[in-house]
Amino acid sequence: MKRIHFVLSLALMLAIVQIGFARAPRTSKIAFASNRSGAWDIYLMNPDGSKQENLTRDNAGDFSPTWSPTGEHILFVSDRGGIRDLYLMDADGGNMRPVFRKKARRAEPTWSPDGQRIAYHAETPMWSIQIASIHGINSKQVAVADPRGGNPSWSPDGNEIAYVDNVGGSRRIRIVNLRSGAIRTFLPNKTSWMYTPAWSPEGDKIAFSWYRWGIGGKDAIHVANRDGRRLMQIGKPALGTDSPAWSPQGDKLVYVEEAKDGDWQIVTIELRTERKKRLTRRGWNITPDWFDPSNLPVVPQPQLLTTVWGKMKIHD
Repeated sequence: MKRIHFVLSLALMLAIVQIGFARAPRTSKIAFASNRSGAWDIYLMNPDGSKQENLTRDNAGDFSPTWSPTGEHILFVSDRGGIRDLYLMDADGGNMRPVFRKKARRAEPTWSPDGQRIAYHAETPMWSIQIASIHGINSKQVAVADPRGGNPSWSPDGNEIAYVDNVGGSRRIRIVNLRSGAIRTFLPNKTSWMYTPAWSPEGDKIAFSWYRWGIGGKDAIHVANRDGRRLMQIGKPALGTDSPAWSPQGDKLVYVEEAKDGDWQIVTIELRTERKKRLTRRGWNITPDWFDPSNLPVVPQPQLLTTVWGKMKIHD
């Protein structure tokens, strides 16, 4: 009877835990930040720009949303605690909480491909690229990056992080190997300002924004192989470009472009045809990130089950 009671109790506990799980969107979504409501908030929209939805609805400034690999959570930056730091919420905007117990100036987060760790740009006390667990523990510096650098992007194989730093007076993309600690400069023979690198879903390419004096002092999105070969400009130069992110299938980019009226708007571009589509029109819209449930890189992991099971053992 005791064994039966235990099994029934465990089944009930599992049912309760399943109800409490954060759920990923059932369709493809782009997360982004916008100030259209008067304050910076985190929004979701469909990849065609339809059904734009405010998730945070707060007077604080919320920026830089990034999807967890399974789409169940969104990591973002907020100053709601009095200083810009990292926060986590469920994909529907619920269960919002700080990642770290101790506040510090942290920004520009990115997830490891297994969803267990994050990388970010932090002032602790000097500006650097840091990694930590998603629970805000075991933080570690992996590279130095000055205040105007940062923009870390974790490679899909988990072995490298691309980021921006000041190299020879220019903003250059650097890549740190997390196993050896070795750091190399991406496109070392090119000059001018490069920023906001983003690994392709397969990890064989890097997209980035590049301000080149030789094209009239304008920005353009570029893509190159991870070894720097096959460098290509994607689309025409613009007054400003920023924050490219790949579609989960790797056939499109979503990024931010400065419009003629001076606002920053989100657009997509097809890599094969270079056909461009504007997705936003109200206010400033920045830092897009794309998730598609049909292209999950990892299997969802029941983190809550581990927590509840641990509590059960403690009270046994």
